[in-house]
Amino acid sequence: MKPLPGRVVNLVLTVCIAVALSTSCYLLWAHLTSSAIAGCGGGGGWIDCEGVANSQWALWFGIPVSLLAIGIYSGLAIALVVASAGHFTPAVRAIGWVLVTAAVFAAGMSAVWFIFVQLVIVKHICLYCMLAHGCGLVASITMLLAGPLRAKSTMAISVVSFTGLMVLVIGQILTTPPDTFQIERFDTPAAAEPDSLDFTPPGEFTPPGEFAPPGEFAPPGESGSADDSFDDSLFESPTAGRSDPLRGWNQIGLLASPGAFLLGVLDTGSTGLGAAASEAKPPAGRVAAVQGGRIKLRVADWPHVGPSDAKYVVVELFDYCCPPCRETYQAISQAKKRFGDELAVVLLPVPLNSDCNPTIAQTQPRYQDSCNLAKLAIATWRVDPDKFATLHDWISQGDEPPSYVAAKAKAETLVDPKKLGAELASGVPGQFIDRHVALYKRVGEGSIPKLMFPKTSVVGKFTSVDGLVDLIRREGG
Repeated sequence: MKPLPGRVVNLVLTVCIAVALSTSCYLLWAHLTSSAIAGCGGGGGWIDCEGVANSQWALWFGIPVSLLAIGIYSGLAIALVVASAGHFTPAVRAIGWVLVTAAVFAAGMSAVWFIFVQLVIVKHICLYCMLAHGCGLVASITMLLAGPLRAKSTMAISVVSFTGLMVLVIGQILTTPPDTFQIERFDTPAAAEPDSLDFTPPGEFTPPGEFAPPGEFAPPGESGSADDSFDDSLFESPTAGRSDPLRGWNQIGLLASPGAFLLGVLDTGSTGLGAAASEAKPPAGRVAAVQGGRIKLRVADWPHVGPSDAKYVVVELFDYCCPPCRETYQAISQAKKRFGDELAVVLLPVPLNSDCNPTIAQTQPRYQDSCNLAKLAIATWRVDPDKFATLHDWISQGDEPPSYVAAKAKAETLVDPKKLGAELASGVPGQFIDRHVALYKRVGEGSIPKLMFPKTSVVGKFTSVDGLVDLIRREGG
């Protein structure tokens, strides 16, 4: 052996171990609790921790590789303490440095392998994984440059570490790929759920001195009684109860409380507040419940394909630019053909773009058109609901989404271009997206697509047509 390393080497190894170990512990916790991985993209972009974590390469014979990393770095930490502590004998410290070298090389070789997997095979990058892998590479380079073992010993330990890497690789190749989706189940809530929502649509304010009927809020300070009740699980659209899809609305308020939101909009026409309230009528069709009934949506009030009073209903949160969403669309499209008019799909675009979705920290290039495509689809539905399905199918087909320019040109062949332009300029499609994002936050954010039923939600890519048909028959009634 060469002279033992000094404090600088010990410090570099200590920092690498601490960062890699804490990162691996977080990833293991996220795996065991099925929690969303914070601040790491999603929906199929290059930076997509969920895409990496849900691949077969995150497992070794079914064991999370983050657990293996915790074992390696924990062993490395113990070996480093033995190797660097002065009260151990030189022979014991020498053994400690041999173990440190073996563990460091194992971590470094594994880092090279996993970086290759992310860049070439999965084609997604997990920032937390890369941070841990970077620590492994730094530690390996440090030991190569300043380690106490001579060349022959270093080579022998490298062979042992490489053998361990091959065991890891073979185990991952033989691992059965996991499901690309997760199923969440919800219990039916109690009658008075304290954290439920109510979104009051524009034009349904209660005039001064009158009581608010169930499902509606009176404007602040104008309620006829402090005991007024409402359906606090109903999630309503910005224009529920409208008589004309192109009526001009202007947003005037947003009231948020720990369990309720209020978005009020007034008609700018000559009819006035009282007339707008008297004209509003409950929309026809059925109500779709999600999250165990904690949230309800009137199908007719939201962009949807299929009859608003269909026997089966599924609510989907998606992004037109999200690869897993586009693959899931294929299964939904085939299921829709099997059910015919018995199925309605409520389509709520949730753009993975920070311009219109504050839950997104950084917009990936793939999602640059997400906001505009979502607004275009909503505007088309508002102008002519019968043409919405055609545009939705056209945008959703294929591996890649069309550009916004191409999609708008297509929409203008389906509906009146002037009405479409007026609707896009009205700001109402943006209000719908705000509501969709609010619902997305309410149901836990994380990966999309989300297929939501009364007591079940399917999160992630779902491509089995037969499986989806069975799920709809079982859960969507």
